[in-house]
Amino acid sequence: MSNAQILDLLHELRLTGFREELDHQLQNPQYSDMPFTDRILRMLQAETERRYRNKLERLIKAAQFKYLASPDEIRYQNGRNLDKAEILALLKCDWIVRKQNLILSGASGTGKTWLACALGMSAAHHEHTVRYVRAGRLAEEIMYARLDGTISKLRTKLSRLDVLIIDDFALSPMARQELTDLFEIIEDRSAKSSTIMIAQRAPQEWYDYISDPLLADAFMDRIRSRAHFLQLEGKSMR
Repeated sequence: MSNAQILDLLHELRLTGFREELDHQLQNPQYSDMPFTDRILRMLQAETERRYRNKLERLIKAAQFKYLASPDEIRYQNGRNLDKAEILALLKCDWIVRKQNLILSGASGTGKTWLACALGMSAAHHEHTVRYVRAGRLAEEIMYARLDGTISKLRTKLSRLDVLIIDDFALSPMARQELTDLFEIIEDRSAKSSTIMIAQRAPQEWYDYISDPLLADAFMDRIRSRAHFLQLEGKSMR
């Protein structure tokens, strides 16, 4: 079998990384002295890296991040109330494996959304599925899903995400049905996956926002019982 036939077969099998590395080796005589197993290993590594890059690209696209925030660019300057050791630990994503939540609060402009997206980006790099959505937009999605009869499908889809980032919670009034629907999503994900809640209001203010004591207790029990808390401070970073 000729080299061209082998390359064609690898193309048909969609082993692009393997094929490109083999072609590279064939074009460079120095590889002829390398042990066969080492050459195969390099080709397999090239294919593995290609698949990881493609998967990461799909995960980032599906996440719909507001910001393509790099964890390496997180600012730990004084006044932000960010503990670098704590953030570095969160970036390792063990909290996601343990199905824990994260609550980010602080005034507008303190970088809550950007930080959440950076943490979400790290989750994607660890091959976790992520989705970013504003609370108001999520309420609209749920409303339309109810109207067209796909609410069960939407809830199942959201429950299967490894990380759901809900931004701007408690920013504007929500109807009781909207709050109930949001609670059902949180309930579906409770102890099964991780949720990041972002709000200007501190968590202790959420009880008054939800207003219904029973719903507020149930909601807060689900979201706070397995949560990390970060309250950002300082001047606006915008």
